[in-house]
Amino acid sequence: MEPKKKTANQEISSWLATVGSDTPLQHSNPASLYLASLQGSEASRTTARSVMKQIAILCEQTPDTFPWHRLDRATVLALMEKLKQKGLSDNTRNLYLSIIKGVSREAMLHQQMSDHQFSLIEQIRAVKLQRLAVGRALHIDEIASLIDHCLHDEGAAGVRDAALLGILFGCGPRRAEVVTIDINKINFRDRSIKVIGKGNKERELEMPPRTIDLVKTWLEESGLQFGPLFRPVNRWNQVAEDRRLTARGVYDIVTRRVKQAGLDKASPHDLRRSFLTYLLDNGEDLATAADMAGHASADTTRRYLRHQKRRNRAAADKIDF
Repeated sequence: MEPKKKTANQEISSWLATVGSDTPLQHSNPASLYLASLQGSEASRTTARSVMKQIAILCEQTPDTFPWHRLDRATVLALMEKLKQKGLSDNTRNLYLSIIKGVSREAMLHQQMSDHQFSLIEQIRAVKLQRLAVGRALHIDEIASLIDHCLHDEGAAGVRDAALLGILFGCGPRRAEVVTIDINKINFRDRSIKVIGKGNKERELEMPPRTIDLVKTWLEESGLQFGPLFRPVNRWNQVAEDRRLTARGVYDIVTRRVKQAGLDKASPHDLRRSFLTYLLDNGEDLATAADMAGHASADTTRRYLRHQKRRNRAAADKIDF
């Protein structure tokens, strides 16, 4: 008779009992080494810290005391199963796995984990994703209504938010990118803005005329001449002198403005989705749309194509023989 397979909780408990007497690594904690190795934005490090904390909590530990260097394949698989039981999405579990692999790699590189032990963890496959993009693309009339709502709002915040929405829809950046815009990175003559994107890479966005008008209006209203383009505005209508709006702040502004305008729920990423959908629905090719969105692969951009069945049928109708 085969022995009964351990549950995820039993596997983790057994592992913790085995490594429980280990002295935590202080000066060369692989989790700290992994954070230091990240070359992306601060948002990437914030996400990694949050994931590490949640993994440690699953094992009733803290990120500093968690024995990262003693992880093994069976324990990582058990952690993944436990995350699945908690209802985390496939995307989120893949993120957790990626960070576990990153921390394990640092442990291996610093000779805290054997090459074989790391190799077994590295070989764990992520969940294969094949899904349509979630969320929604806003109609151009909804975008216009949203911006008009902001411009009719009294104070600097309304003008700022109109410019923010104008860039999110008109240029299609990620919210983590839009907060990196500095005033000296705006070139009105070339109609371009430079942002810091994924991998800490600088990329250039093209501004449509309406976006240029909204940004100029914000600069005139705020009197800003240098530093961050988007900053917090307090209740007394004062624009922060040296603080940059955060990615979370962008999310809160967009969702609040959408609600105030009486529109269906929408997020900053829905404005990016609207930008891509508008381009593709108006005949731009995938390669151009992917480049404008900062997508490494056109396959990512293809997910934003609407009415593809209709397009396919129209294409098939052109085959005349």
